[in-house]
Amino acid sequence: MWFIRRILKVSWKDKNINDEVLDMANTGRSLYSTIRRRQMTFTSHIYRARGIEHLAMTGKINGKKSRGLQRTTYVDSLNTWANLEQHTRRQFMRSSCERQIWKAMTVNACSRQGT
Repeated sequence: MWFIRRILKVSWKDKNINDEVLDMANTGRSLYSTIRRRQMTFTSHIYRARGIEHLAMTGKINGKKSRGLQRTTYVDSLNTWANLEQHTRRQFMRSSCERQIWKAMTVNACSRQGT
């Protein structure tokens, strides 16, 4: 925020809160949506590559499952964030292999309010 304050020449003595400074600059907070957009593009890249990273993200590496409630996976958290609960994990992975569908899904998810 300090760089926006400096550009707008807002003194710290004015006691303006960050939201007021963002309103004066006609901008908003975009860090969270930028992070999620990059996570989704990285995920689609991994799914199309079909390397060892793909095996790790899909959970197909052999091993013993831990007892109790299973942890929320990276893919499940992205699926929930993108409001795609109606899609299964398999449909989510298939749509990541089709670039046009995935790009549209990423843009729609990142353009929502609150992201």
